[in-house]
Amino acid sequence: MAAMEHDNQRPLTPLLILIIWLVFTLGVAAVGYPKVKRALGESGVLTLLAERGQEQTGVASTRAVRVAFTLPDGTTKLYPITAVRMGGSVYHDTFEALLAGSPKEALTDGAISYIEPKTELRGVTLSNSILFVDFSAAYLDAPHRVLADRQVKATALAMSGIKGVVILVGGKPIE
Repeated sequence: MAAMEHDNQRPLTPLLILIIWLVFTLGVAAVGYPKVKRALGESGVLTLLAERGQEQTGVASTRAVRVAFTLPDGTTKLYPITAVRMGGSVYHDTFEALLAGSPKEALTDGAISYIEPKTELRGVTLSNSILFVDFSAAYLDAPHRVLADRQVKATALAMSGIKGVVILVGGKPIE
C-alpha cells in the first residue's frame, strides 16, 4: 500500500516551478518598488535624464541663479536672474550670468559689476566643497580687482554647499 501512495504523488512540474518563481518575483517587486521609486527621486537621476533629453532635442531651457553685484555703498547684494543654460552645471551658468553684467533691477539700485567686461569664463570646478572659478586673463585688468574678487566670492558662497572659493586666471590661482 505504501508503494501505491508514492505512485499517486506527482513530482513538481516545470510549469508549477515557473508559477512559483513568478509569484515570488512579483512579491519582491511589489515590496521593493516604493523604496526604489523614492531612492530614484531623491538621487535626481530622473531629473538629470529629463534635462539630457531636452538638451539633445535642442530645447533651450533656463535656470534660476543668484549673482552678486556691488552697491554704491560698497556692499554686495544678491540678485536673482533667470539664465539660459550654457554649461553643464548651475555653477557654470551662475558665473556666465555674472559676467553678462548687472540686470535691470541691480542697475535700478545703483549696483554695478567691477569685473572687467572682456573677461571670459574658462571653467568652474567643484572639489571638496571648494569652487574653483577660472577666468581669462582679462579678469586681471579690472580697475578695482579687490571689489571684483569680493563680487566673485559673494556669488560663489551664496550657492548651496560651497565653503570656499579659489579664483584662477589661466588655470593658476591669483591669490
